[in-house]
Amino acid sequence: MSRRHTPYLLGVLLLVWGAAQGAVVAAQTPSPAANADEPVRVVASGLLNPRGLAIAPDGLLLVALGGTGGDSAALVAIDDGCPTTVVDGIRSYPIVFGAPVGVADVAVRDGTTYFLVAGGDIDSGAMPNGLYRVAPGGEPELVADISTFIRDNPVAERPPDYDTDGQPYHLTPVDGGFLVSEGNSNQLLRVGLDGSVSRVADLSAGHPIPTGVTLGPDGAIYVATFTPAPYPEGGAVVLRIAPDGTAAPVWTELTMIAALTTGPDGRLYALESATGHGAEADDLDPASGRVVELHPDGTWTPLVTGLPVPADMAFAPDGRLIIDGPAFAAADAPGLVLSIALPTSGALDTSDLGPVPRCA
Repeated sequence: MSRRHTPYLLGVLLLVWGAAQGAVVAAQTPSPAANADEPVRVVASGLLNPRGLAIAPDGLLLVALGGTGGDSAALVAIDDGCPTTVVDGIRSYPIVFGAPVGVADVAVRDGTTYFLVAGGDIDSGAMPNGLYRVAPGGEPELVADISTFIRDNPVAERPPDYDTDGQPYHLTPVDGGFLVSEGNSNQLLRVGLDGSVSRVADLSAGHPIPTGVTLGPDGAIYVATFTPAPYPEGGAVVLRIAPDGTAAPVWTELTMIAALTTGPDGRLYALESATGHGAEADDLDPASGRVVELHPDGTWTPLVTGLPVPADMAFAPDGRLIIDGPAFAAADAPGLVLSIALPTSGALDTSDLGPVPRCA
């Protein structure tokens, strides 16, 4: 087995993130009950290596955690600002630069919670990567085996760091199942609640590393890319997937896109992990993540800046944008979930949150 590049080969950012959070105060429980007029508020802390997030119909916030190796990955719910375990003991595998993958994403449909495992290893007899559901007893239950599909159905251009299990990344609900982006073999899959797995699009040419997936207001599928190292500035794109699986760029000159979503206004919003570093990964600034909005005329505007290696985002029912990160953090500087009111003009800088309360 050859362990793959993750969309975040940013081990150096761990140290910088830890330093940036030196102002974190002594352990206490943060409360999300803050003034609704606050542009930015912390709604959760104590998250180690957060990944995808979802807001359940009842308002419950769920967050996937990458873990720290071993069986430390988990799915958690946010209770009074702090994580409570929904499922734990999921395999977490440190890949390049020690960056862990474990639980990659989460979604809720028809009262059932589903999550995506990315730290599996069928070559060693460990649990496969794939779609799982939370069984009534709280145990993980395999719905669809993505590892076996990847092994048995190679893409046109196998990457140099090919992994039998692939790297499932994002869940997007569709009729009968989910769309799943997979960033090692570089493809878009359709995973059914009946256990089926099929390929929607082979995106392997050039190893673009697909990440976020969303359905646009036109009903089309849009897929974001992260780009391989050294993550050149302006090298990431958003692709529109045609019914026959062919892909065409519709939004270009972005950088390291971690997430993509369709807003209440029907516009596309992209979450960039880091920006402004030119062509060199060594020049990455860990507090340069941002949210950008695509306008109908094809231009785009930064709306939120100063984000520390953000991992995922979703719109809440009240229109605020929920963002988690950093994607990789030291154990003494765990991640956060932010609730952000998008500005009506200009860009909102989040680089100085001040003292952030921590969970005990």
